[in-house]
Amino acid sequence: MKKAYVYKMNLVPANLLGLVVFILLLVLTNVLKVNILPVFDKIPFIWILVLLMLYMILHEILHGIGYRITGTKTNKIKYGIELEKGILYTLVLEEVPKKNILVSLQMPFVMIGIITLLLGYILNIPLLVLLSIFNLMGASMDLVMFIYISRIKDVHYAETKASDEFILISKEDLTKRKSLFFKIIEVNNYKKEDYIVKSDKKITISKASIIFTIIYLIFGIIITLI
Repeated sequence: MKKAYVYKMNLVPANLLGLVVFILLLVLTNVLKVNILPVFDKIPFIWILVLLMLYMILHEILHGIGYRITGTKTNKIKYGIELEKGILYTLVLEEVPKKNILVSLQMPFVMIGIITLLLGYILNIPLLVLLSIFNLMGASMDLVMFIYISRIKDVHYAETKASDEFILISKEDLTKRKSLFFKIIEVNNYKKEDYIVKSDKKITISKASIIFTIIYLIFGIIITLI
């Protein structure tokens, strides 16, 4: 009998993982003798921050494209920002098979992570390298989820209304599968109708995110003017 396992992300180790990935990639750029420091001399700091913000938004759009190319309708995809949790997110408002979530998880990792990083190295474009490094830092949890879900033979994916939670539906006993980065907080008997999330908004931005964005941009302007 199928069970629905509700997972909650552990954001502290997730963010620490992102920081470790960021540091390792900076070391790699040094080893490969790709100097990203000139970026900060040639481009005003505020514009670098704006580009990073746009790159993070593109990251989420690519998650949505991953769902679309595997058959999910556009009206079943939602985007959101909760910077107070350190999260930009893409939600799929229906239960999807394993293939769909795996494709969605890896779209930004591959497209604006690995591919653009390689292009930045080959073509010696430090800005592209820098943006790719930040994307790979943000995609580290995507990779963790990809590895975790790919190891489950028969599984479907669904959402809760919380941006830091998700549901895996499987006949397998997933309580035996442990992870540092998320934990099972609830186990329910599976009913398909329970796992369709309704939302009237295509994009949701928390009030705290608006405040954080304003502070972020003001900080960038001040650093640029100094």
